[in-house]
Amino acid sequence: MPPFVLATGEGAGIAAAAGLPLVIGDLRGRDRLLNAVDTYRASFRPSPWAAEPYVVVAGTVAVAAAEAEARRLLIPEAWSLAYSRTRGVFPALAAPERIGVLPMTEKQRGLYEAGLEGHVHGTEEQVAEALQRAVKETGAQEVLVTTSTYDRAAPSESYRRLARAVGLTPRIP
Repeated sequence: MPPFVLATGEGAGIAAAAGLPLVIGDLRGRDRLLNAVDTYRASFRPSPWAAEPYVVVAGTVAVAAAEAEARRLLIPEAWSLAYSRTRGVFPALAAPERIGVLPMTEKQRGLYEAGLEGHVHGTEEQVAEALQRAVKETGAQEVLVTTSTYDRAAPSESYRRLARAVGLTPRIP
């Protein structure tokens, strides 16, 4: 298996020059993502590792019975990121109910709200459509999905729903 370059934008050029497969995120900044993927493909030099460009798009995906429930899964990570960017320490993920009553500085509030935007989340149908669109727009060969939330059972349920949404069956019943 070849090494992959994990990039958020600038690393796409490094992957292309080295002739390596690219893992790029995130799905939120679609224009930036598409520009980086286009640059990667246009600049790609074949290597012993890869004869042609290979793109894996990565992003946070949350699937639940209702869109609001899926969005709720995003709250703990969004808050922890906002906190870490203003305090320099990444705190443990907290329950969404606790986060809803926390005092936030204006900067924290802005970072928190930005952290909730643009992720792929919703019902099985909504997520399937969003992922199909992302794959079509990027031409990605693979999609790498992450979900991080306070409720430790929620990611498993989200992944089961995601597997159904994209026509797969879960490996573990």
